[in-house]
Amino acid sequence: MTEDRPYEFSPLALLKPIVRCLYRARKPTIDGSLRDWREEHRLPPLGELAGEPDFAQYYLAWNGGGLYLALEVPKQARVVVNRRNPAAADALEIFLDTRATQTSHRATQFCYHFVVLPAGGGSDRTQAEVRQVPIRRALQRARLADPGDLEVASELRQDGYSLELALRSEALHGYEPEPGARMALAFILHDIQRGRRFWGTAPEFPHARDPSTWSLIELQK
Repeated sequence: MTEDRPYEFSPLALLKPIVRCLYRARKPTIDGSLRDWREEHRLPPLGELAGEPDFAQYYLAWNGGGLYLALEVPKQARVVVNRRNPAAADALEIFLDTRATQTSHRATQFCYHFVVLPAGGGSDRTQAEVRQVPIRRALQRARLADPGDLEVASELRQDGYSLELALRSEALHGYEPEPGARMALAFILHDIQRGRRFWGTAPEFPHARDPSTWSLIELQK
């Protein structure tokens, strides 16, 4: 137990939050700007449960076309990415289980791991990019998504950056776009200044391979 972390273990070990993911009729324009996102789509700051305040803001929405994620990260320095080792710089890891069975400690064909970089892509190396990464020790590996079914964009500013990501339904095996459906979700935000921040899981958990350690989201209209 430390001053910065008042718990010996994360309270997420004792409870399983169920976070609502609200419907939006139209797909957001994936341009890196969060102007067309409303406050109702903002996810609660689950990091605060473990005494680690979230400095970033996450937004999530769904419809029949897929899942949509937005991220706002304040920074006092320029964005730095490391394409060979994303966790060593600025990056976002996304863990998603489209069926959220929560009974197996090993990933199935419904479990995905995406790594998103706010820069480093494109011919000028300033564009965002997303890649799918195999989950270690998976019982069955998810099929690789077609790059055309993953859409990402960022907006880089002096005071930080924002990201938008669209995961089309064709990219997500097992995705059931209907109210009441549940999925499991977790984020790890890597920040070159402030280190790692977790949403929906905790560093004490084997989050990189165990989907039962990810928090639940429920699709709602």
